[in-house]
Amino acid sequence: MMNIMNHNLLVTTFRNRETDAVDELSLFLDTLGDKEASIEITTISGIILANTLLDPFQIVEHCREIVNTEPWRFRYVLRIIPLERVCKAEIIEIHNVIKQLRKKICEDETFMVMIEKRHTKLHSKDIISTVTSDLDMKVNLNNPNWIILIQIINRLAGISILRPNQIFSSVREKMSLQ
Repeated sequence: MMNIMNHNLLVTTFRNRETDAVDELSLFLDTLGDKEASIEITTISGIILANTLLDPFQIVEHCREIVNTEPWRFRYVLRIIPLERVCKAEIIEIHNVIKQLRKKICEDETFMVMIEKRHTKLHSKDIISTVTSDLDMKVNLNNPNWIILIQIINRLAGISILRPNQIFSSVREKMSLQ
């Protein structure tokens, strides 16, 4: 089982192209100034975890800039998702982390919960009802100000509260160029 406790990026790629995506990501992080980033291929096809000294949210911005000028640089990396915190994939633990992070969301702003689960028996409905039980803000599933993102891999969960544009999708960015 992967230990994602010290990772701050979750990267997706095509199945069986993990090694190519690792090379691409490593070169990109090196170009940005992190020559010591640790990048690991998980046991789950298409999922890579990385730990960088750079700000994961700034990496997303740099990726966008690169796609605008050199779209061919991203051939294997599909998405780059910043992880603010990692905890055990237990509903109470996830809820406690979200309680700490939710200070970013103002009362007059909207949010949605997005969950991506891999190799877990937790149910999305149970997670959502618990983590939203004490949130006073309005839910907006179409155009939220914030996304409460929960990435579950085996027995660990990566959590972020981010703006919708703070997840990098190379496919979406390339399509927006046309």
